[in-house]
Amino acid sequence: MKTKLLLTLFILPLFLFGNMADPTAHGSKVSTLYGVSNCVVSKENISIKLLYSNDNSDSYIAKYKITYFIDTKVDQKIKLLFIGLDLYNRQKVRVNNQVVKTKNYDLDDSQEISFSLNESIDVNEDDLIYFEANLKKGKNIIIVEYDAKLEHNRFGFLRNYKLNYLLYPSKFWESFGTINLDLELDKNIEIISSNIGNPKIENNVAKWQINEINVDTIQLVISNKVSLLSKILLYIKPLGISIIALFIMFIINLKLFVLNDNYKNFKYIIPLSTIIVPILFYYIYFKAYDLIDYCLGQEKSKHGYVFFFVFTLPLLMIIYGLILHFINKKYKK
Repeated sequence: MKTKLLLTLFILPLFLFGNMADPTAHGSKVSTLYGVSNCVVSKENISIKLLYSNDNSDSYIAKYKITYFIDTKVDQKIKLLFIGLDLYNRQKVRVNNQVVKTKNYDLDDSQEISFSLNESIDVNEDDLIYFEANLKKGKNIIIVEYDAKLEHNRFGFLRNYKLNYLLYPSKFWESFGTINLDLELDKNIEIISSNIGNPKIENNVAKWQINEINVDTIQLVISNKVSLLSKILLYIKPLGISIIALFIMFIINLKLFVLNDNYKNFKYIIPLSTIIVPILFYYIYFKAYDLIDYCLGQEKSKHGYVFFFVFTLPLLMIIYGLILHFINKKYKK
C-alpha cells in the first residue's frame, strides 16, 4: 500500500489522447504532485507524423515524438507516467540521450489516475508508459515516442480524423514554457479545424507555437483533400441535389403537360405526374450519394437514416398532387 501511494505521489502529468475523446473524471482517489516543484519545463516540442494505415481499417497512424526540455535545481530521480490511449507496441523513452526501460504500473481496481480531489482521469494499464528518470542539476531532455490510431467516423462521405492533446496537467509544474507543435501531413489530407488557430504550412508540415496555455486540450480535425466540385456537392448534399431536381421537374411538368392546351383533356396527366415525379425525386436522391462518392474517388460510403425519406414518399405524392390540382384549377378558370 505504501509503495502504491509513493508511486502516485511521484506522478508527472504528461498526457496525450490520440483517437478517443477525453474520459470522464471521477475523482475517487486523491494525490498531489511531489518532486515537480523543483522542475521547470522550459520548452515542449510535439512532433506528429501521420501515415495511412495498411491494415484495411481506413484510418491513419499517428507517430508521436514528444520532447520535454526540463530544468531542475537539484539532482533527482523521479518516477514519470505518460498516458496515451490505444498505444501501439512501438514505445521508446530516452532521458538525456539514454534509453530508459519502461515498467508496469499497477492501477489497483480504480482504473484511474488522480491529481487532486476534483481532477482525475480513467485509464487502462495498456495506455500507460511508466518509467524512472535520473535528472541532473541544470538542463535535461526527455523524449517519449510511440504510435497511436486516430479516432474517425464510420459514416458519412468524408473520414474526419480527430487528434486531441491534453494540456491542463501542465499547470501542476512550477513553470511551463513554449509549446511547439509540428504536424507532418500526408499529401492527400488537410486540416479542417483547429482550436489553437491557423498553422503555418511549410513543405506539408503544419506548425503552431503556443506561448500561453489558454485551452485545456489541443483539438485538431483532419480530413482528405477534395476538389472544388466535390466541396460544392458536399455542401448541397443529396437532399439539396434532389430538391433542385424536383423544382426542375415541377417546371417541366407544368409547362409541357399541366398548362399545355394539347393535354388539357387528358385526365390522367395529374395522377401520373403525382406518382412519377416523387418517385424520380427519391431516385435522384439515392443516386446523389453515388455521384458524390464518385467525385470523391471512393467506394460507396455508409450513411444512416436514408430509409427515413422513403416513408415520406406518400406524403410527397399527396402534396405534389394537390399543388398540381390547385394550379390546374386556377389555369382553367
